Amino acid sequence: IVDMELVVLSVWMFWVTSVCVPPIIKLLSHCSGGRFRSLLTWGKTLECNEDSLFLVPHRYFTLFYVTGYLFNTVFLLDLIFQTSFVSASISFAEDLLSVVSPVVITKFKFSVSQPWLPSILLHVQLTRRLLESLLVVRHDNSKMHVAHLVFALAYYPALSISINLSCHPTHLTIQFIAIILFSWASLHQYRCHTILAQLRDKTPGVYGMPQGDWFELVSSPHYFAEMIVYVSIFLASGAGMFLGLNCLYQLLNFSLICTPPTHQWYLKKFDDYPKNRKILIPFIY
Repeated sequence: IVDMELVVLSVWMFWVTSVCVPPIIKLLSHCSGGRFRSLLTWGKTLECNEDSLFLVPHRYFTLFYVTGYLFNTVFLLDLIFQTSFVSASISFAEDLLSVVSPVVITKFKFSVSQPWLPSILLHVQLTRRLLESLLVVRHDNSKMHVAHLVFALAYYPALSISINLSCHPTHLTIQFIAIILFSWASLHQYRCHTILAQLRDKTPGVYGMPQGDWFELVSSPHYFAEMIVYVSIFLASGAGMFLGLNCLYQLLNFSLICTPPTHQWYLKKFDDYPKNRKILIPFIY
């Protein structure tokens, strides 16, 4: 028997930890003279002699999307089952909420249909990213720290649970805006991943300067697009608190960990790199 209160508390701890870790790692790396640099970089920005014992192939990141896809499928099947066969019963998400103390989380009243939109949007995102990872992205011999893989395997299961825990009723207009934002960001993220893949297709191990689409504005537009994707899921959920913490985590992780090394690498690698390109957010950062 699963202790549901422990499950919810674990999700709380996961998001709180996720929000705290990026600034802590950044601070530790700065104070230690770069000792934790391998936690801040991967792929082309990572020197493979750094903590080589803890480095794994970057292609393992595909497991990230496989795990998320399978886990979210379980939740979607649960929603289908609840709607089709036992619509009068309490949904799985409400079962989770019913055992939680008000001190831990406020109980939300919502119908079985409320998690549908954010769950479907997340599933579309997972499906697209899994296909991109398999068919578009060129991993070559890129490496990453094993800590990234460990966290990644827990990320999407926590996100799926969060959607089912913290959905609120939303106005049709907000749902429409969420779908438009999601579609717009997904299209640009796909284009940016395609641009990066085409650059690496020319000569394995050799990187060119990305141009076109949102690369004209920022150095890491695929991360900016991903932020918008999760903001749209946050809106579709009715501004659920767990999904709000996820958006905060995305902002901190991308702005402190993921994008600065890439931007600096481009500036050092290409003398003609556009000086007006921002790091992550167009015209701002």
